[in-house]
Amino acid sequence: MKAWGIVLAACLAFAGVARAAGEPEGVLQVLGVEGNLRLLRFETEPWPIEAGVALPDNSCVELDASALLRLRYFTYLDFTLAGPARMTVYVVPSPLGGEDDDRVILKLDAGALFVDGRFRFGRPADVVLSLPDRSLPLPEGRFFVSVAQGRTSFYAPLSSSSLCAVPALLSGTALVAVTAPAQAKAPVPAPAPLPEALLKELDRPVKLFVVARDYDQDLGTWPHPAVLGPLLAERMAGLQGVSVVDGSGDTYFAYRANAALKSGQDFFLKELARAQGARWVMVGNCVVDTPPQESAPGRRFVRGQAEVRLLEADGESDALELVSEAAVTRVARAGRPEEQASREAFEAASDEVARYVGWQVSNLLKGLPHAQLLIKLSAEGVDMDAYEALRARLSTLDSVQRFYRRSFSKGTAVFDLQLRKDAAEFDAQWAAAPPTQGWTFTPEAADAPDSRRVRAEKGP
Repeated sequence: MKAWGIVLAACLAFAGVARAAGEPEGVLQVLGVEGNLRLLRFETEPWPIEAGVALPDNSCVELDASALLRLRYFTYLDFTLAGPARMTVYVVPSPLGGEDDDRVILKLDAGALFVDGRFRFGRPADVVLSLPDRSLPLPEGRFFVSVAQGRTSFYAPLSSSSLCAVPALLSGTALVAVTAPAQAKAPVPAPAPLPEALLKELDRPVKLFVVARDYDQDLGTWPHPAVLGPLLAERMAGLQGVSVVDGSGDTYFAYRANAALKSGQDFFLKELARAQGARWVMVGNCVVDTPPQESAPGRRFVRGQAEVRLLEADGESDALELVSEAAVTRVARAGRPEEQASREAFEAASDEVARYVGWQVSNLLKGLPHAQLLIKLSAEGVDMDAYEALRARLSTLDSVQRFYRRSFSKGTAVFDLQLRKDAAEFDAQWAAAPPTQGWTFTPEAADAPDSRRVRAEKGP
């Protein structure tokens, strides 16, 4: 094994051991403590509490006025309790699962609790709210619950851009804000009587670490200055609700994580993010090369290929990918030096994938999962020229994340499309697109909601 491989293996092994040794056990992890509060195990035994440890099962927390306690359920569900408050946490065997599955019961006797469930994305959360006047499974989304003098009130954020909450009602599995109908002149309900510090939790950003590498396959070099990492860090820093941590986009971390980025060793990348205090880690890889079939004469085109993934820093190595995006661009040499064309290819691919990722992260912050809608596109009257035009047209639509050819015979081409936006946005972009390479593709009636049919026609 080469020297750098030995050093990297040692670093990874040490990181894994350190993580295992410091890994707190328990369903609820303590994220932060502010002000004066007390933790009682079995409701009578005083117990220390600090950030980075697990909240003991069957324990009670008592918060004085202005105190805050932040908790996280696994990696994707956050709670903030504001004082004065008293809450007891029970962990019991779940009636929904097997012997190793637990149900968490949050018994709120007094105080206000903020629940941020934006990042569940369908993952299980066997949590029950036990309140003075009712008990219910944990609703979805973001909401507040307040208990005062034995009475319970629910509130929901008024909007994503204001630190204000209004009364809410349970609708299905989520709490919905009670607002005046658009056609009515009734006033908006009064703001919720919640502690200001708890309302500020609506504005708490998600800490993000960016690590990405660039590599020129033809020249065997890394571009200077780097392209993908700094661009991603800049774009993410411009999103409301994201806090990009120090070191993001830095080539020091890119060099250090080079092997992990190439081989997909996510556990090492997550260790780097945790060391920087990040909740999410955005990892990227941008490679520039000359496609073999286009290497002669004159090496006319340079291809840029960028891939970006967004992962939870605290998740397992095979945990859910929050975002997975890719972009492929082609730049003409046009008689220019190879270094200049390669630089342009790096910038073009990085810009395109950063645009896609920015849109996806904005949706994640609203609680919308990474879209992976599949539809079937059938095109009739297609010859080889029309087939190439159809592929080029699909490549220009940012609502299409990826497309795969299913078949092409007897004048009919069939593609499977993976959309990053909803089908209505795809239809709108398709209708607005101009003719491609002299071909128009006119929509026709389809036989299913997840199918689209078009007819290719050559323009004059």
